[in-house]
Amino acid sequence: MNNVTYKNFTVTVDARGVCQIVLDVPNRPLNVLDHSVMTELASIVSDLETSDTIKVVVFRSSKESGYLAGADVSAIANIQSPQHAARLIENGQLLFQRIEWLPMKKVVVIHGPCLGGGLEMALACDYIIARDNSSTKIGLPEIKLGVIPGWGGTQRLPKRVGLQNSLSMILQGKHLDAKEALNIGLVDRAIPPEDWADGVEQFIDNIVSGSLNCSPRSHRKWTTRLLDNTSLGRAIVFRATGKKIAAKTKAFPALKSALKAIKSAYVRGKDGFFVERTEFTKLLSTPTCRNLLGLFFAREKARSPKTWTVDSVRAAHEMPIQRVGVIGAGAMGAGIGQLAALRGFDVVIKEVNEDAATQGRRRIDVLINSLANRKGWSDFQRRDLTQKITVTCDDDLLRQSDLIVEAIVERMETKQAVFSELDAMVGQDTILATNTSSLSVDTMAMAVSRPANFGGLHFFNPVQRMELVEIVQGKATSDATVSRLVAFVRAMGKTPIVTSDSPGFLVNRVLFPYLGEAILMVREGYDVAKIDKELRRFGMPMGPLELLDQIGLDVALHVAGSLSEVLSGVEPVVEMLQMMVDDGKLGKKTNAGFYRHSNGRRGEVIELAISTQPKKFAETFLDDSLTPIQRRLVYPMLAEAIKCHEERVVVEAWAIDLAMVLGTGFAPHLGGPLHVADSIGVQTLLTNMEFLQEQCGDRFAPPATLTRMAKEDGSFFETDDTLDHSATTTN
Repeated sequence: MNNVTYKNFTVTVDARGVCQIVLDVPNRPLNVLDHSVMTELASIVSDLETSDTIKVVVFRSSKESGYLAGADVSAIANIQSPQHAARLIENGQLLFQRIEWLPMKKVVVIHGPCLGGGLEMALACDYIIARDNSSTKIGLPEIKLGVIPGWGGTQRLPKRVGLQNSLSMILQGKHLDAKEALNIGLVDRAIPPEDWADGVEQFIDNIVSGSLNCSPRSHRKWTTRLLDNTSLGRAIVFRATGKKIAAKTKAFPALKSALKAIKSAYVRGKDGFFVERTEFTKLLSTPTCRNLLGLFFAREKARSPKTWTVDSVRAAHEMPIQRVGVIGAGAMGAGIGQLAALRGFDVVIKEVNEDAATQGRRRIDVLINSLANRKGWSDFQRRDLTQKITVTCDDDLLRQSDLIVEAIVERMETKQAVFSELDAMVGQDTILATNTSSLSVDTMAMAVSRPANFGGLHFFNPVQRMELVEIVQGKATSDATVSRLVAFVRAMGKTPIVTSDSPGFLVNRVLFPYLGEAILMVREGYDVAKIDKELRRFGMPMGPLELLDQIGLDVALHVAGSLSEVLSGVEPVVEMLQMMVDDGKLGKKTNAGFYRHSNGRRGEVIELAISTQPKKFAETFLDDSLTPIQRRLVYPMLAEAIKCHEERVVVEAWAIDLAMVLGTGFAPHLGGPLHVADSIGVQTLLTNMEFLQEQCGDRFAPPATLTRMAKEDGSFFETDDTLDHSATTTN
């Protein structure tokens, strides 16, 4: 090897003929494949191609944050033409092909993320070994950006892990941990952290000596092998997969493109790499891709404390949150506590008495066992997580907390009493936070002597799955407190959105008019299943009435009452919800709501005592690409999002859209409600809302901002102005 100094790599060769190629991209928290890295990698590969002394090449990272988080997403967003895209993709494909053709054995050593282009590079190597801990994430998430793997992922992954496993990974963009990757044959070793250094060296020694004994890469059943390895079997798999994704490909064209590229990997004489880059290039110009890229950059922007509190970022570093207290070990409190412990925090959960504490411990055990079973943890790993959580009815253990999150019953007087007691016992710098979904943070703060250290920390249920956390900044909440909470939410693996203290904050306020309108439509005689089907076709993960059953109609009733001061037309919604709650129809929790439920599964629609007929609208609406049912349900969300923007509940338009996508699953391919408003056009939206106001009532009155924008032919976003390229990886 030539004695060259690189900016991004350190290259060394030892006496055994082992070449260590260590990646450390400067001034980046994670390694990414940008132009500089790819150029240097090509130079290193050129040297390897001419070497006759190197026996093994080892690719690894010196960053503790991880191996390789993927391609530089800002470079993808900045592609100017199809020709530019094709050239970028072809260069990457050729470089990884050269790595695959190197005559010596090639090993990739993974810790932390190995995603997107990082995994595609690893697939060009002979062996992959991974550290078996919670930070290791291996996958091809490109589908979540509206594109497909472009550097050989659709061609090499199926050959390594089998067709069915590769379809699951590519079409869902899901991450695997080390053990899951080992089980499908994606990695050759999953080494525990305590054996990591020795295990890696032993693996390399075994390659050098020729004594490596790798277990079969895949433990697939014979039926799976039959499907993967025969043309008839593959045809069956492709046909079944095609049917599953058919309804989604209009909204997510990348699904169809991925399937086409993967199919090409099995066609003799067909250049699958050409198909892959052709499909990738086509997808880049689609609205879906631009919207998903915008959400990617918005998510990374939201996770930076500088976005929310420019002058107080130091507080997060000078007063880091390390010890977390939780008041209440119910579903939310237990979920928050278990997640905090999983992310490395010491956790104390306080309950009112020993009986409640015992129930809380059981709830925590169920959560931990469920996680451990899913992840294949050892007994040691289970015990280690369990020991990080103390459930008690003793106040003393809370005193040293840096943050205490209240997660008890939604009653203002009860919460104020709890915070008054906490205020008297905790330190000067302790943050007190409420997990309320609807009650006023400012009113609650009246119970404490240091309101600057008080705010809202609204997690969504279930805590483990929902990515969004609303940080509610009351009138007295300091920027330093917000900065510390943003850092905490990020450390929890969540995405924060900072809101003002407004009824329902952001997500519930924008969501409820949609849910309420669905209830009113049921009162009018609309079919429950048809309403839900129409909204799933729009792109929502579930329909509004399915969602109400999931949330709980009693919870929806409580939220409806709290929003009456900012929403019109709530009374008939409250009336119907109250009727159903009084009848014991609370949704999934009682196996009856708008649907019957059995063993957690939705069944048939429950007939409700409704005598009215659905409204018939005159055909006067301007074209907005929505069906009548979709229009009536989506427009209330658009209107409320616009009102939240004009009232500065959240300052930035991109943050409103991101919150609704992460908090409700609002059709991500459309970019969020304000992006939908822009795509419809403010003039069309205004005219159609005026028609709805005439026919349905003043709850459809257009927001003042919409009226003003229509006169000016304005929009919420300039072209691609959400593509803030401060974030750059596919993780």
